[in-house]
Amino acid sequence: MRLLGIVLLLICAAGLILYLNPDLRNRVTEIPADLGLSDRTARLYKWRDANNRWQITDQLPPEGIEYEILDYHEDLNVLPRPPALQGD
Repeated sequence: MRLLGIVLLLICAAGLILYLNPDLRNRVTEIPADLGLSDRTARLYKWRDANNRWQITDQLPPEGIEYEILDYHEDLNVLPRPPALQGD
């Protein structure tokens, strides 16, 4: 019972430290993305079907078909703002 109390106290203390320090909180929340564990990454497969049309899907193509893997990262695959909107 005492161990549970100590663990709860440590969790509350860590939460308070993160709450009071936004810079540290931002760095901690970026750790999964830095390790490639973010759900903000999409893996897609690009391949040609029997009619020679490009297919881009999140499922592997049928066996025996050559394909290319496309990894899209939400925070990397973005376009810059158009110059006309830079002043807003």
